[in-house]
Amino acid sequence: MARCAVESETRKLGIDILGAVPWGTHICQFYDTKQDLIDVLVPYFQAGLENNESCICITSETLIEKEAEEALRKAIPDFPQYLASRQIEIIPATEWYLKVGTFNGKRVFNAWIDKLKEATSRGYDGLRLSGDTSWLESADWNKFTDYEEEINNTIGKYRMLVICTYPLYKYGASEIMDVECNHQYSFIKHEGKLALIGCYESKRVEEEGKKILRAASGKPITPLQKKFIRGGFKDLGESAGVRLIFNLCRYRPECDKDIKKCVKQFKTVRALLSASDQELQRSGLCPRGLFTIKLFRELPAEVLKQKIIERSIYKSSREIFDYLYYSMRDLKNEVFKVLYLNNRSQITDVIDLFEGTRDSIQIRPREIVESAISHGAAGLIFVHNHPTGDPSPSKTDTQLTRDLVFVGMILQINVLDHIIIGENSYFSFADDGLIQKYQDNFLNLKIKGVLTSSPIYQHYDKLPRGLHFKRQVKSLSNIISHLKRK
Repeated sequence: MARCAVESETRKLGIDILGAVPWGTHICQFYDTKQDLIDVLVPYFQAGLENNESCICITSETLIEKEAEEALRKAIPDFPQYLASRQIEIIPATEWYLKVGTFNGKRVFNAWIDKLKEATSRGYDGLRLSGDTSWLESADWNKFTDYEEEINNTIGKYRMLVICTYPLYKYGASEIMDVECNHQYSFIKHEGKLALIGCYESKRVEEEGKKILRAASGKPITPLQKKFIRGGFKDLGESAGVRLIFNLCRYRPECDKDIKKCVKQFKTVRALLSASDQELQRSGLCPRGLFTIKLFRELPAEVLKQKIIERSIYKSSREIFDYLYYSMRDLKNEVFKVLYLNNRSQITDVIDLFEGTRDSIQIRPREIVESAISHGAAGLIFVHNHPTGDPSPSKTDTQLTRDLVFVGMILQINVLDHIIIGENSYFSFADDGLIQKYQDNFLNLKIKGVLTSSPIYQHYDKLPRGLHFKRQVKSLSNIISHLKRK
């Protein structure tokens, strides 16, 4: 990295592990808790304020603006005067990094340079700053790492000190390596003490630090994990599968008791993944555990949804059952899904439209019609579950399906099926011939209502068996023409 004359002037950093550093130093802290962050930022900014530097603290969700100010006020006797004179500013990340709604690295970098010019014009020796990244989302990751690289390559020209803070719980190994490459020093709190995990000046320190980082961010593979790699869940006992999932939570030691309680309570992987959010929270599971369980639950459902949408054409009720059974079999309440199809019988979307109780669900046909029109659907498939496990249709299910077929016939939106999912089984109105029956019933009523006084009504019983709106004819005029030809 390019250096200039300011490098020879060192500044007290306030962080014992690094001591004094030259202007143009770019540092990274990986932290696990809010207190880890406070323990570094307070002495860091205290040293800057006492040494005639302008300071800027960019806060995020881990340590919000008010909490940062309280921590600094508590530790630094003259902090109110520093704050009043604007020698230190505390700015939320949303107002700094996302000021225009999106992240723009060039804009942010230029803003730092402007702040440095302002600081020196007011008589300060230089600019000391920190920026937290818990606001950062994956969509902005590449742009942000490019921005960090630019800072790392050019900061040596400026009278600036920078600490970028990254929450360990949010980033994986590849992201951590990206971060480390873009900083001169990286450190983490390990066993209660700060430890270097990267340093341009010392390869030995770097290698040793990486070992510490691996220990902090992910434990070596366990015997249980090795067993799963060899044979999957089938080689594990019921509770072992639950323990395996919790292996990935990266929970703190104080959560061990809650984890053991969950393993005992849920016993099997299926019971754990089918537990409601309320049940998981009542069990005392920590936030990381809740996140992991929700990820395991939602990921297969999302994959299956994409698979069914990407199918070239809808073929059978069995396909629908195979794709949706996993996501619906353990639902505690009835859920009514609508699958929308285009005029080539391709499924374009799957929506959860209604949710009820364990024994009933209120369906509003008007909302189904509105959603079908908004999706531009040419066809519909309805799917709902019976939490009791018995997929047999109730009287209400039968009446509802008949009404929806009738509405579809009027709007020329084809209702292909209504599938009820139970325990390892399902019921299909189409497979049972009921969709066809309701379509014929509709035409029967339509013809009787319109043609009762017509001389051709006497020929109604001569209509070919199975004649219905979907296949042989497209409108009532087709039926009349057909009868006249007879």
